[in-house]
Amino acid sequence: MHTPMRGDMAETVELLGNMSGTDNRATPLLAICIPTHNRREVLEECLESILPQADALGVGVCVSDNGSSDGTWQALETLKRQYPWMQIVRHTRDIGFRDNLTAAVLSSRAQYVWALGDKLILLPGALEFMVAELVRLRPDAVVVNGWIHLVVSNDDSASNGERIYSTPQSCLAELGWWTTVIGATVMPRQAFVDVLHIRPLSKEFSHVVALFSYLASLRAPRVLFADRVLIEGGKTAIENRVASSWADHWLETSSRKWYDAIMSLPALYSTNDKLQVIRSHSRLRGNLGFANLMFLRVQGQLTLQHLIADQVSLRAAVSAPWWSVVILSVVPRWMLRPILCVHPRRLLRAIQSRVRWLRRQQAHQIGH
Repeated sequence: MHTPMRGDMAETVELLGNMSGTDNRATPLLAICIPTHNRREVLEECLESILPQADALGVGVCVSDNGSSDGTWQALETLKRQYPWMQIVRHTRDIGFRDNLTAAVLSSRAQYVWALGDKLILLPGALEFMVAELVRLRPDAVVVNGWIHLVVSNDDSASNGERIYSTPQSCLAELGWWTTVIGATVMPRQAFVDVLHIRPLSKEFSHVVALFSYLASLRAPRVLFADRVLIEGGKTAIENRVASSWADHWLETSSRKWYDAIMSLPALYSTNDKLQVIRSHSRLRGNLGFANLMFLRVQGQLTLQHLIADQVSLRAAVSAPWWSVVILSVVPRWMLRPILCVHPRRLLRAIQSRVRWLRRQQAHQIGH
């Protein structure tokens, strides 16, 4: 018997009519769930890094194609002939990231699901490591570190390869900013499904809301943070400069939508907890730091009207001083273009590199 779903989630399930084939294996421990849309070459590289590892370990792979028109579905059908156990789902129209991810998760039969962005690849040995940790610890969730980010913790055990978090609040405070990466979290499939029935999920951050809503329902969760690089950006995505799905709405997504997603979490997380993680997303990843805000101003995304309309969420999210953001929003865009057009990427990388170096120094000082 199926529990009635909310309208939009029920529609997602109805759109699974084109699911291809069934998994003849016993229910796997883990499945990789990949939502994709019009990124055939990028997706192929992603799957090349996953399928051989998954085949050897009995890990499931579920791909949901969100109405692609670039030959993605044909590429998936070709791969399925080689790996007949792979689950592939096709939607005839664009149903959005959230529902496409949900479709990938629902098509799985695994105990744990690892949602992964199609721009990312798994490094050799990543699945072997993950399966071993799931078998050894049977955690309620796993958060994996990435290739360019450093999690600063007051606990030296984080630098020794792993840490177990035993409260939802500490997990949100220290790892919430990193879980925005679609590829950083592993959680029970049933937990994701259960959350669909009790809480509306954010369109951009559904995996984040699902994870922390689930953890809030547990008396004493066991969350493993694995400080080992398991994922990285695919070469094809980097060389072709495949843009994030947020690119055209970066300011809105990183401020209002991120704010709304975190503030929608259960009351177990205090308002202060939520505000801290909202700010840490920008402070630790640089999304709404001054350098990125300059780019957004030149692109026309940052205006005084935007600041007035989304003042509450922007004040909570930006890591730059508010007065500087106000000034930046009224500076003529043509004045900023010469600064950014010289070497905008090099400038941003230099700033990010300096920030990461300062964090390492801080972590070193704390450790001693």
